[in-house]
Amino acid sequence: MAPESHFDISEESRGRIFTLDKGHLLRLVGVRAIYAIGYGDVGSSIYYALGVTALFAMGAAPLAIAAAGVLFVFTVLTYAELSAALPEAGGSSAFARRAFNSDALSFIAGWALLLDYVVTIAISAYTVPPYLGYFLPVLRTPVGHFAASALLIASLTALNIIGIKQSTALSLVLAIFGNITQLALIVIGFVAFVNLPALISQFAVGAHPTWGQFIYGVTIAMVAYTGIEAISQMSGEVRNPGKNVPRGMLLTMATVLFMYMGIVFVAISAMPFGPGADGVWASELTTTYLEDPIAGIAAQMPVFGKYLAPWIALLGAAILTIAANAGVIGSSRLTYSMGAHFQLPAFFSRLHRRYKTPYLSLITFSAISVIIIFLGKRLTYLADLYNFGAMLAFALAHASLLGIRWREPRLERPFKLKPNVRIAGREFPITAILGFVCISAVWVTVVITHPFGRTMGFVWMFVGLGMYYWYRRRSRMPAGRALAVEEVSFPEYRPLKLKTVLLAVKSLRRVEVVEAAFKLAKEDKATVVALHVLEVPASLPVETFMFDEFAASEEVLHKAWAVGTEHGVHVETRLVQSRHAGEAICQAAREVGADMVVMGASDRWHRDLPFPTTTVEYVLKNAPCVVWVASVPS
Repeated sequence: MAPESHFDISEESRGRIFTLDKGHLLRLVGVRAIYAIGYGDVGSSIYYALGVTALFAMGAAPLAIAAAGVLFVFTVLTYAELSAALPEAGGSSAFARRAFNSDALSFIAGWALLLDYVVTIAISAYTVPPYLGYFLPVLRTPVGHFAASALLIASLTALNIIGIKQSTALSLVLAIFGNITQLALIVIGFVAFVNLPALISQFAVGAHPTWGQFIYGVTIAMVAYTGIEAISQMSGEVRNPGKNVPRGMLLTMATVLFMYMGIVFVAISAMPFGPGADGVWASELTTTYLEDPIAGIAAQMPVFGKYLAPWIALLGAAILTIAANAGVIGSSRLTYSMGAHFQLPAFFSRLHRRYKTPYLSLITFSAISVIIIFLGKRLTYLADLYNFGAMLAFALAHASLLGIRWREPRLERPFKLKPNVRIAGREFPITAILGFVCISAVWVTVVITHPFGRTMGFVWMFVGLGMYYWYRRRSRMPAGRALAVEEVSFPEYRPLKLKTVLLAVKSLRRVEVVEAAFKLAKEDKATVVALHVLEVPASLPVETFMFDEFAASEEVLHKAWAVGTEHGVHVETRLVQSRHAGEAICQAAREVGADMVVMGASDRWHRDLPFPTTTVEYVLKNAPCVVWVASVPS
């Protein structure tokens, strides 16, 4: 038996992958920007959530909003600790990966969160036309409503592909104007409408609404508080995240709770519930102003209503547009993060050649938003689907906090929740335990009682999980446990961008060379210039027309062109006569601005000689670009 001439000392690579270190986002964001982004996302929800909550909770809507607000507090506190300790993009997806060492659970959290972003786009864009309907009544018709929503989503998608980003300064200004306007509505409304005995008399849980309706209303009311993930996604760009992220979240939480409770008290007082002509309890809040409830409050104002109504219409439309844009940005940011951990195919992370933005991801998820609007057609259905994804992501965030407390008790926590219960030497925050139990119960209730949310939500999750497992299996990566992604510093690396490939083709005996050239070009959507050089013997003038050789050369070029067409590559052909093929190839490469020359090695080099032939050697030494020499085995 012949002795071994080599042995393999490779490292076991399963479960680990290396990527280039492309640097990290600059930490430039402060508390004001965090507040603007967070309140712009969470605070916008009141512009549509109030009506759908009151539709089921009726006069007890303040109680439903308050009950959902308690769960909101638990969730904000969980995100504050996790985002301060682990300031990176990904939100609940990143937390689940760290807590359970599982890319599968991380994907479930991220995919559910992605559903939230998609529905944020849909529900915000769907609610803009009713507010603008104050000026253009046609926007309140079914066709006008859908067309305006779809046009808004398409416009935001195009702007984000071009690269025009949301201005945090504009968001902050709108947040300030929104707060002033809502505060004015609360103050005027309390003076003009609020009568506490009359208000409390509407809290008739068990009658109007029934207990079933009230619980349903609480699950719907959760839609008013979703959006805190927006701050978590930004934590990788925040200065001193250990302090500034919790401050921004707590400030957003306090503002939202105060404004929501004040607004709902005024709304129920200004538009009280009572039996209609058919005996069904209703209010203008759930009929005329279901989709633009803040405009309904302004319309009831005795003195300032005619001045506030147009202002509320413009402000509501602007804030909801900002919220829809936040959904567009959030979906692209999240897909980029999931793509970096190989949880989504590279398709979703592909950047536009000119604008360097994930255009395919933006187009895909924005189109899904339009489809959801078309299928849902009702604000209540959109809210159902929103809560399905949000509650699942929030429950996994609470579970992740408990998991990290167990696995990493010594992790540095700039913001640590208290009080805690001590189990097996570890501390677990009571708010996270209550948050996990209650949010999970709300999610189960959504699944049981909200058919549209249940059906579309599970379809979304099953399609996503199928894609995830297919992608991991196809890429030969483990699907269950977390993939260890290690960044390698390689500052000398520069990506090769191909715009023009010069294919020096002599014959098609080695068709693999031609095939390789077109596959390389197709990857970068490059043009292939197929070049054939007729070498003229020294005994003849260089301009001599050689009919037989010319016909054979044209046939070779036409076949190369046909192969390019098969691959969907743009092909140009050149046929030149020269004394020296190497000189002609180098000259053509300079003329067409080639980024790469692809040529085959001759049979003599492949079979007999340990060095290139004259033509190949000349091109290797003198070409103005990268040269790819292919040798095909006999």
